[in-house]
Amino acid sequence: MSSPNNFNTDEPFWALPSSVSERLQSRQRNTAFNAFVLCGVYCAVAIFFLLIFGIAAFQREEPGFATVIFSFAGVTALCYGVIWLSKQYHLASHLVALIMASLCLYLFHTGGTGGTGPVFFMAFPMVAVFLQGFFTGFIYIVLMSVITLFIYMTGFWGFDREQYEFVFLSRIATVFVITSFLALLYSYFKYLSERDLLLIYDDLEQLTFADQKTGIANRNLMQKLIMNEYKRFQRYGLKFSLMLVTLDSFNKFKSQYGQDAGDSVYRTVADVFQRVLRKPDIPSLWDREDFLILLPHTGKESARIVGERLCEQISKHQFYINNKAETATASIGIVEVSDEDIADTLQKLEMNLYKAIKQEGNQVVSE
Repeated sequence: MSSPNNFNTDEPFWALPSSVSERLQSRQRNTAFNAFVLCGVYCAVAIFFLLIFGIAAFQREEPGFATVIFSFAGVTALCYGVIWLSKQYHLASHLVALIMASLCLYLFHTGGTGGTGPVFFMAFPMVAVFLQGFFTGFIYIVLMSVITLFIYMTGFWGFDREQYEFVFLSRIATVFVITSFLALLYSYFKYLSERDLLLIYDDLEQLTFADQKTGIANRNLMQKLIMNEYKRFQRYGLKFSLMLVTLDSFNKFKSQYGQDAGDSVYRTVADVFQRVLRKPDIPSLWDREDFLILLPHTGKESARIVGERLCEQISKHQFYINNKAETATASIGIVEVSDEDIADTLQKLEMNLYKAIKQEGNQVVSE
């Protein structure tokens, strides 16, 4: 059975729903500015407290430490302004994580105030994962851990291990690991929840816009697509045609083999559409016995060629019902959309189909 998700391999514009991975990526792109605003709030709060810490350092007569703290505040504000002006909003979360990581490493190396510098490590995992997500946040945490261990083990850049008691560092490390684990666990289950919601949304879309017997578009979706195409025609003059298809032998199949056999034939016809129609063409089950096909950017003559090819392929196809091979023919009505009301166009389309049926079937009428 065909499904809207794989009717054409190159993803026609009508296909509903799109894959979950694409939607997750699209959601991330669409929320880039929101993340930028969130990071801006975080940076504003961070700058405020950095200024307070810097002023306090001056009052303690620690001008070197105060200068570094003020520098962090200034660099944060400057870089965020550059991101805002360049509109590279996706860089905001990286900026926050990198500046906080740099500040943590500086405070760890120097000891901060009264040897409390490493305390800021406890907040880093939550900030990194919250702003960056599971995978990127995990990378930041690992890199932060490796760099810190390297500084501690090698005494890099004059680091003095004696300024900290081992018990103090072990407790900081324990809290760092616990917060990292909890932050990553929360982010992972948040990702799973978003994915499950999108899967549910996909199911709802299929129920709303896809015919459950054939997997192709249903009447609800086709009506929307026809109106969208009609508006493009009115505005830009992009012509398009409509094709109404019915099986001449469908009632015979249904009366001889039952309703399930008729549904099986329709699924097979949908598969024939998949092979014969062009990628932009959109098939739908219009009512219980007729298919309506939208052919964008197609005039009446080109649509007739497509219709004749459909008639030929359906007449050649073997329909296997209860292990018995049957043949069928199709009647097709075609109309090229004009400036007249779309309801009148559909009425003309039905009349053309009626004329094709009256000509003993297996005909294409496009008057």
